[in-house]
Amino acid sequence: MPRYISDVKAWSMGDVVAGVTVAVTSLPQYIAYAELAQLSGFRGIVASGPPLVAFAFLTGNPCLNIGVTSITALMATADLKGGEYRDAYGEAAWSQILGTYSMMIGVASLALALLNAGSLVKHIPAPVKAGWKLGFALAACAAQMPNSAFEHAKNLKKICQLPNFRGAPLQSGAANMYRLAWSLTHPHFWDAEAVAFSAMTLFIVMYFKSPLKVIVASALGAGISYLRSYSGDVVGRPPPGSELRITGELGADLTSWVHQWPWEMPLDETVNRLGGWPLAVMSAVAFAFVDYLAIISVEAERPAPGGSRPNREMAGQGLGCIASGMGGSAPIGGSLTRSMLAGMIGCLATLRCGEVRSEENGEMPRSKPQAHQVLDSE
Repeated sequence: MPRYISDVKAWSMGDVVAGVTVAVTSLPQYIAYAELAQLSGFRGIVASGPPLVAFAFLTGNPCLNIGVTSITALMATADLKGGEYRDAYGEAAWSQILGTYSMMIGVASLALALLNAGSLVKHIPAPVKAGWKLGFALAACAAQMPNSAFEHAKNLKKICQLPNFRGAPLQSGAANMYRLAWSLTHPHFWDAEAVAFSAMTLFIVMYFKSPLKVIVASALGAGISYLRSYSGDVVGRPPPGSELRITGELGADLTSWVHQWPWEMPLDETVNRLGGWPLAVMSAVAFAFVDYLAIISVEAERPAPGGSRPNREMAGQGLGCIASGMGGSAPIGGSLTRSMLAGMIGCLATLRCGEVRSEENGEMPRSKPQAHQVLDSE
């Protein structure tokens, strides 16, 4: 086990402050990205910690922060046609399928790391990387439009009639893009309060420089919603029985976040959902490669002391995805905003400190903060 856990004297105050700040400011993101993955917001919070802990044992970058992002949530939901599955079988069943897919991607990431595939990702052309980022940015806008402009997200499906294509209504991504275009061209159906909340939040997040802007926007929105008795969609309370409780039994308390163990996962059903084993393996491997591009993006802005180790970071991605799958959540990926925030505050230490300390003075090299980068999207 890395000695940094017990070497308390080697910890820096920057690590503690950065950890607390990133954890607090990430709560609204955990909720939002869980909902992008067709899950209740509380699942995003419950499943957020274990992947970070698992990833920390392998990463050599003290600032690199991982978690479910808008891209990983949308990619997994699109691959599995999550909206349709949840409507048909319920959220609990969908969470099991999604968690199983996360585990498959984690195993694929570990296998790729063992095969030294991490070094191949650097050869992917920049336009390819830009293309998938643009595509998923549009997908994120389409997924958020029902909550951003309508009092109830389900209202959009009721008032927007999908056109038929080859004898059947549009499905999945095509349906979402059609609803986005329809919503933008029919503003008279928008709800004024919902639009006001969205505009206020967007303004705060885009134009305020403080790293606490996410918390400010969330607190302000919650306060106004409470005072006005807002009747639209809210995050709400977790379902009964879903809260984590301290029982006093160490083993039970440490595993209370586990939604399903790997041997309990519905592997066959997930594989069938992906079109059979050949397509399932291809999907998991392709997802692992694309997912790793996010980690590369983060390291380009906040390099690891001593240089990046691609295969180790990809293996860490694999452990994080497996932990996220056990929590019944979407795959994890590198988060640029959270990583830049950690670096700006002063995060310096990794669990594997012996590999990143300066040989001359034994201190962690400090990279120059780039505060303007914190405004970038995932």
